[in-house]
Amino acid sequence: MSAAPIQLHARDWEAGFVAPGFPIPPIGKLLGARLESHDPAAGVLRVSYETRAEYANPAGAVMGGIVASFLDDTMGPLIVAATGAEKFPVTLDLHTTYFKPVPIGPRAMVEARVDRIGASAAFTSAEIRDASGALLARAIQTALLRPAS
Repeated sequence: MSAAPIQLHARDWEAGFVAPGFPIPPIGKLLGARLESHDPAAGVLRVSYETRAEYANPAGAVMGGIVASFLDDTMGPLIVAATGAEKFPVTLDLHTTYFKPVPIGPRAMVEARVDRIGASAAFTSAEIRDASGALLARAIQTALLRPAS
């Protein structure tokens, strides 16, 4: 990784951009993604998502594929920031483990971390916890790094 990490800002996110030159993907808008905090030095990004009734599985919780989307959608912007907005991640592998249902109603808070970034690949992880701190879901991702241009 050649560039220094950049800081992501809520004002850019609200204007539709992860960072200059990187629009928020349509899925992030559809899922109601909101940047909560970003610590580029620690490599940690927190994004919350709406948990609408339309996302429910037959048991009344957020469907697993939507949960995986929350996790994946948070790790992408984290990688953009960690590479100084010089690289775009392409998910090669996403392994998701579901511990407890993600409820409909309260926003789902995702915390993503950079585990390692190399010249051509990034390794990240993300978790969703409830308000009491109980782990609901966790994902690990391997992403191919492509030039931003």
